Amino acid sequence: MLMKTSLRLRLLVLILVPLLVAAALGQAWQYRKSAQLAENVFDQKLSIMALAIYRDLFVTNGEQLSPATKALFEEASDSQFFYHVRGPDGGFVTGYSPPPLRPLDIALAPNTPTLFTSSHRGQPVQVVQLMERAKIDGLEGLVLVSVWQDLQQRKTLATDLAIQSGLTALFLIGTVFLVVFFGIRAGLQPLSSVEQAISIRSSTDLRPIRRNVPVEVQHIVQRLNNLFNEVTEEQAGRDRFISNAAHQLRNPIAAIQSLAEVAQDAPNLDEAKRRNAELLAASRSLARLTEQLLSYERLRDRPVKKQTQHFDRFMANILSGIADKVMEAGVELSFSGRCAKTSIDIDPVLMEQALLNIIDNALAHGGDTLNTITVTTRKDAKFLYVSVCNDGMAIPTSSRQHLFERFEQGHMHQGTDRSGTGLGLAIVKEICSLHDATITLTSSKAKTCFHIRFMR
Repeated sequence: MLMKTSLRLRLLVLILVPLLVAAALGQAWQYRKSAQLAENVFDQKLSIMALAIYRDLFVTNGEQLSPATKALFEEASDSQFFYHVRGPDGGFVTGYSPPPLRPLDIALAPNTPTLFTSSHRGQPVQVVQLMERAKIDGLEGLVLVSVWQDLQQRKTLATDLAIQSGLTALFLIGTVFLVVFFGIRAGLQPLSSVEQAISIRSSTDLRPIRRNVPVEVQHIVQRLNNLFNEVTEEQAGRDRFISNAAHQLRNPIAAIQSLAEVAQDAPNLDEAKRRNAELLAASRSLARLTEQLLSYERLRDRPVKKQTQHFDRFMANILSGIADKVMEAGVELSFSGRCAKTSIDIDPVLMEQALLNIIDNALAHGGDTLNTITVTTRKDAKFLYVSVCNDGMAIPTSSRQHLFERFEQGHMHQGTDRSGTGLGLAIVKEICSLHDATITLTSSKAKTCFHIRFMR
């Protein structure tokens, strides 16, 4: 867990663990080489001593060792060397008795030192034997010189050499650890600067980070700055939405309150009914505004649940459901489907809401000249289109640019009993965005059309 939370520790482990593994393997290799070196050194000493003892047989006629040979033994006295000399007649000449036994599968070659491992007094020893012709006390024949040594000294030398190399490696690893540890601290110092810059940010202060950072983390800082900008824009948008919503809700609430007070003071029953009707209309307007506000907010977090729909049939079913409502407003509703059996993957609930909002917008803002609403579908090689056109009042050029923004309303014709919320077309645009579709507007004195284009 700490490896996942600490970048410094992670870097330290990733650098030092391979180094420690390499050092362990190197130490094992070094111990093996030290053991081989110790064997070679002691084997050479054994051979030299055997030759020195054999030489002394001619100098002293087998009576005693020469001063040079004694000095050689004294130099190696801490290694517990033993020797034995057998004369030409097979009798004991000098040294320790008896010598270690030679394995049966090892044969002696004259004039050549022969090395083998045996045991002496229950301990394993390394033995060298040299057999050469010599003359001692008037007897001439083969003389056998045996020199042997306890193996413990070899192991001790190999261990000492390995410890020395291990201490050297440990010193180097410790030095590397300190260099890496403080190097990582110094190398990660720019991250601390970035951390400090982030820590002073708050929900009300999401300014971009302007500090100089290493190339390796520039993309992280850039992504953070992009996120800061997105959050800032989102917060600003929500603040505007809340402010506009409060402004929009204030008028109908104030109207309802005023109408309620007036209705309470009605002089007669007819006047009370009239005022109650106005209160009911204001309540419906407030309910519709509240519903549109909730619909718009739900769109921001609602996942799109697409289903395969027969395009023309889907549009016809929606229009048949609202035909009576349109006709009650004195408007003729017609549909022309030109997509044959073409299907499309859309969210039926959201697209129905988008189509109804466009038609409601026409009923609310079409004015006295509104007589017909026509819905048409068509297709080409890449796209499917649906157009909702009406012959009502043209939308002023000044209003078209902001018509799909929240709380933007077109011209409200006098005498209509319908009121807009300023959210209907904003919801339509949001639904189109969720479907990767585009919506455009054309308006003239003869006809106003909303065109939605879907990818096939």
